[in-house]
Amino acid sequence: MLFSSLTFIYIFMPILCILYFIIKNQIWRRAILTVFSLLFYSWGEPIFVLLMIGSVAVNYISGRFIGKTDDPIKKKAYMIVSVALNLVILGIFKYIPMIVETLDLLPFFSLEVPNIPLPLGISFYTFQAMSYMIDVYRGDTPCQKSFLSLLLYVSFFPQLIAGPIVRYKDIAEQIPNRNADIESIFDGIYRFSVGLAKKVILANPCGEAAETLLGMTVSESVLGKWTGILFFALQIYFDFSGYSDMAIGLGQIFGFKFKENFDYPYMSKSATEFWRRWHISLGTFFRDYIYIPLGGNRKRWLFNVFAVWFLTGLWHGASWNFVLWGLFYACLLVLEKKFLFKLWDKIPTVPRTVFQYVYTVFITLIGWTVFYFTDFGTLISTLSTMFGLSGASFNDIFIDSVIKDNAVLLIVSLVFAFPLSRFICKKIGDAIKNENIFSVLKTVFTIAAIFVSTALLAGNSYNPFLYFRF
Repeated sequence: MLFSSLTFIYIFMPILCILYFIIKNQIWRRAILTVFSLLFYSWGEPIFVLLMIGSVAVNYISGRFIGKTDDPIKKKAYMIVSVALNLVILGIFKYIPMIVETLDLLPFFSLEVPNIPLPLGISFYTFQAMSYMIDVYRGDTPCQKSFLSLLLYVSFFPQLIAGPIVRYKDIAEQIPNRNADIESIFDGIYRFSVGLAKKVILANPCGEAAETLLGMTVSESVLGKWTGILFFALQIYFDFSGYSDMAIGLGQIFGFKFKENFDYPYMSKSATEFWRRWHISLGTFFRDYIYIPLGGNRKRWLFNVFAVWFLTGLWHGASWNFVLWGLFYACLLVLEKKFLFKLWDKIPTVPRTVFQYVYTVFITLIGWTVFYFTDFGTLISTLSTMFGLSGASFNDIFIDSVIKDNAVLLIVSLVFAFPLSRFICKKIGDAIKNENIFSVLKTVFTIAAIFVSTALLAGNSYNPFLYFRF
């Protein structure tokens, strides 16, 4: 099991910060961050930390070989071997049970599904390791000569198990030498507190409401299922963007600058725009390392789109519902580019905008329904209820009471899922026109967010980790 949240906040981080900031030597600082990152991971995965170190070692050696040769054939061979080994490791631990389970459905197979534990965050750190190898092969960045530095890049604890996927070339220059002044450290703590509040104050209660509404079998209704999926949509957004905020903030404390991973995706007006705003680091990874090398928009466009979205779905989990979810978005992106965008251009601005928002909310909730249910029987049953095909009533007293009990949570979550909160903060800053007062307000918010989150963590056992499957 991972560090508990309270252990991490009040023991792990204070000890790390004290050791890190009293030492000025950059090499020792790198060593401290690496040791604590490995400790963080090994606390929950004591065996699998060796797997991660082994993966880094393979990529380090391959990168050094690429750096020592000018032969393009040898460079390509080293890169292919390294990437293939990364994918084999990922496939064994993440996808072998899924493959065996699928084969077992065939009449001429009788196989026992192996019980292979899934290392936490294996998809994240495997993709980061591959991005290093591909960037070095392409000449986008020189090979890393320090094994310690490459190990720090892959194992750095803020983004190790929940992202974002940090590209090596984006932080290669930050690894050996970086500095964090008081202002950036404070901004990092503030950003961490925002992410923590998203996770604990908003995502967790939304998750509980979603489980209640989507898990009901005795009392079902059309409104209950749609509202349940809406709560799940809010849960996964605040959970994932909250972890990304915490990772960006923690990185900033130690002088790292990670790119943004979310940009208010629920204000999108199409599936295409949604995926420019949702999990940006994953989208750009598949674009740069899969889609463009396959030919991008230039050749075999349709095949490239479906290949990328098949892999996107598969990356999210070793279950066929995730593949279906990815292909669902592939179909939407093709439909939008070939037909819908052209059709929308013929509609006046106001009705077009309204229709685009309604359409995007609708297809997003359908997508999250496919994502949520790993069992196809339950998925079909839920979709039937949502579209009024199961004979369930539109609403009932019990469902109505659950929705009313969570009405304030729903309203607050919707407000913070859109840029309205950012707009309000900007207006407050403009109205105050005094940096000192604004800094005091940020400090008060930071303390309050950590305090309230701590109280909720201490008093509530519901604190799910959604990324175990990644």
